Amino acid sequence: MNSNEIPRLTFAEVLDVVTPKRVGDYWFIGDSLKPQFRLFGGQVVAQCLLAAYETVEDHFTAHSMHCYFLRAGDASVPIELEVDPIRNGRSFCTRRVVARQRGEAIFNTSISYHVEEEGMSHSLGMPDVISPEEAIRLNAERDGLLPHSLLDLFGVERERITERLPEAQEPVSQSWYRVIGPFEGCLRTQQAALAMISDFSLYSTAFSAFPYERPEKVFVGASLDHAIWFHDIPKMDEWVLYDTYSPWSGGARGYNRGSLWSRDGKLIASTAQEGLMRIRRDR
Repeated sequence: MNSNEIPRLTFAEVLDVVTPKRVGDYWFIGDSLKPQFRLFGGQVVAQCLLAAYETVEDHFTAHSMHCYFLRAGDASVPIELEVDPIRNGRSFCTRRVVARQRGEAIFNTSISYHVEEEGMSHSLGMPDVISPEEAIRLNAERDGLLPHSLLDLFGVERERITERLPEAQEPVSQSWYRVIGPFEGCLRTQQAALAMISDFSLYSTAFSAFPYERPEKVFVGASLDHAIWFHDIPKMDEWVLYDTYSPWSGGARGYNRGSLWSRDGKLIASTAQEGLMRIRRDR
């Protein structure tokens, strides 16, 4: 199915489909949007975050999650989500979530929650980049844009700042993202939207260091792990800058880091991800 055949949903409609249904105290069932060639990891990250949130008290907010992608998922099969209430404390609590299909674990994550506290603060400055409106005009002039079918399926808009070149380039990438709104979700669903978007640009950044216009023709690739640190309250139907870079690759793996910024310059989240970069033997 090409991008013109993908129904473009609002993110609120996306959440209606993918939000897990509670079937026990710590047991949930999740559905997937279709069609998907392989289950999008960002969907499962968001589903696990939402399921775990249902098992913590309202005054706790997720501040970090650390994830491992174990097997490729299948969008045609329901996802069973088991939440393990590892720790309940006064200031912090922790949840572990395992996602399974056909009796096998496809994904697991540990999520830490924290009560709101006063404290000292600092932040790096936001990169100086073109505005989303300028990026829209720039992308309208570019040829050979990548298809947006997965973005459309999940109710997400992206405007690239960094152009992907066929020759080797600095392994950095910048894009503006927002969910298709309006989306007046609570903190939990805003974080779920951010978690989903965090899996769109990060993994591919390492490939920019190599002179291949179509890296998927050269490498066997897959996300291996993913981490998010939530710093500030996001508003995901407004433009968010995703600034990513890859400091290293080797041993058939690529390591990537990212920062997500609100348009007014607040650092709202940081990410890290390692992915498989195995050279195809059938080239």
